[in-house]
Amino acid sequence: MDDRDLTVRHALLRTIIIVAFAILVVNLFQLTVIRHSFYQDQALENRQDRFRVRAPRGRIYDRDGNLLAANLYIADITVPRRCLTPAGPDSTLTRLIEWFGLDRWETLERLQQQPARRDPLVLVADASPARIFTVEERGRDLPGVKVVTRSRRQYLFGTLFAHSLGYLGEVSPSDLDSTSTAYVQGDHIGKMGVEAAMEPVLRGVAGIKLEEVNASGRIVGRKPVWVRDVVPGTDVHVTMSLRLQQKLAVAMGDRPGCAVALDVRTGEVLAAYSNPAFDPNMLGISISTKQWNELISDPDKPLFNRITQATYPPASLFKTVTSLAGLAGGHIGTASSLEPCGGGWTYGNRYFRCWKKGGHGWLDHTGAMMNSCDTFYYQLGMRMQVDELAAAARAFGLGSRVTTEFADEVKGNVPDTAWYDRHLGKKGWSRGVLMNTSIGQGELLVTPIQMAVVAGRLATGGTMPDPVFVRTPAPVRRQPRPLPFRPEHLAWVREAMRRTVAEGTGRAARLKTVEVAGKTGTAQNPHGDDHAWFMCFAPAESPEIAVAVIMENAGHGGSEAAPIAGALLSTYFHEDEADSVGVPVEIPEEVD
Repeated sequence: MDDRDLTVRHALLRTIIIVAFAILVVNLFQLTVIRHSFYQDQALENRQDRFRVRAPRGRIYDRDGNLLAANLYIADITVPRRCLTPAGPDSTLTRLIEWFGLDRWETLERLQQQPARRDPLVLVADASPARIFTVEERGRDLPGVKVVTRSRRQYLFGTLFAHSLGYLGEVSPSDLDSTSTAYVQGDHIGKMGVEAAMEPVLRGVAGIKLEEVNASGRIVGRKPVWVRDVVPGTDVHVTMSLRLQQKLAVAMGDRPGCAVALDVRTGEVLAAYSNPAFDPNMLGISISTKQWNELISDPDKPLFNRITQATYPPASLFKTVTSLAGLAGGHIGTASSLEPCGGGWTYGNRYFRCWKKGGHGWLDHTGAMMNSCDTFYYQLGMRMQVDELAAAARAFGLGSRVTTEFADEVKGNVPDTAWYDRHLGKKGWSRGVLMNTSIGQGELLVTPIQMAVVAGRLATGGTMPDPVFVRTPAPVRRQPRPLPFRPEHLAWVREAMRRTVAEGTGRAARLKTVEVAGKTGTAQNPHGDDHAWFMCFAPAESPEIAVAVIMENAGHGGSEAAPIAGALLSTYFHEDEADSVGVPVEIPEEVD
């Protein structure tokens, strides 16, 4: 080989080396500079897991700052869904069932009932320290098994505020579909009451963090990288008073019914108790299907919120509305008298009885209101038109929802000509329906909170806003339309109600130091004994509070419902607790 060939080969070799080196430099530059961020992220994904951190839920306080709903932090033991195979539990799940002494079939059934979207599955909710230690100590033998900390809602007074505050339940598929990325499977959401109404405020915003994990998926240390900070939920103050709520619960005892008290100046709900009730604490954990079915099939209906969902005939409480409709239409005066009451009144071929079998004799309009004479109101009702009476009822808010917090609130029913034509046919009814409607019976249906609104608007001449259950964050207060009644007629009704408590059927609600104005009622019940009604406001001359009480299957309003209102008012006005059921009075054997 001559020198020329050798020189060419050396040059070619140098060129190859230079090109190779250049390619290495370019690639290295691309890896370390141009695509540095991409490969760094890839490396992080290989050794870091993304964790969603639930936000602490806002707490709930009463109007005086008493804590009603808090957060209790607990730990769940979870297993990957893959542990539950079609052939049964895998070795990891089998081992845990044995170590924890769980019933095999009950456990497998409970795991299978958990939503299909959930992964991991909750094996043990609110685990004991001993079980948590077992998982932590033997973690290498339990791939994918984790101890997950979460907050559980704690209702400090159990059943006392159950229907008003509501409860938390696991999100449903519809919740996940309707709320976009706000929730994931396993989150909890307000299911009724204030918890549901204030969900956007209470829930906060979940955080996202990256944690370094080992091959088993366990966190191995180092400071987490927060992608999104946790934003805690906002605390909520409700309008209700713990002191008044407790008084209602004691006064009602274990009898079914409910009571509502409103501040007539603001529309704030001061107390709202429905009985029977449920313990919302038991719904904040993993309740079994069997327990849930027992709860919803309970004949006492503890989940049923009688305050806003139950409808009843308003009975004689409605006579206040009938009187105002009659006065507004010029059908009667405040001092008018009608045919005397001999225990009933005949219309056509039917005899309609008064609640007082012996009759009331001659009464003027005020006396008829005070003594709740059905015979007088039969005659007054027949002087009016169906739509005339319906319009007066709707002016007070009957037949419509009166709250904004309760999505499941029912409207009740105020029948008019169109309603009767639609349900009974144009020839299927007559003006005789006014006989029942005028005394608050028949097809007329109301909720207890609506009757508290009626009492509040009678007290204020119609200015009381719609009821609200939340004080802060400040709610939107809906102002009512002006009542279509003359001020002197409203004043006459208030005076008649004052005398009803002072001298008539509402004497069981009297107080020592404050005058109370009220109206009693006894609603006919085709399914059992009559319901006892009472509504009132106080002080009579300068009202602050309005109350409505209904006791199911209890009989007469004057003897059964009025004392409960008296107990509440006595506490509200700080009268002697010994006299909290009102001033002792001799109650007649028959009271409306």
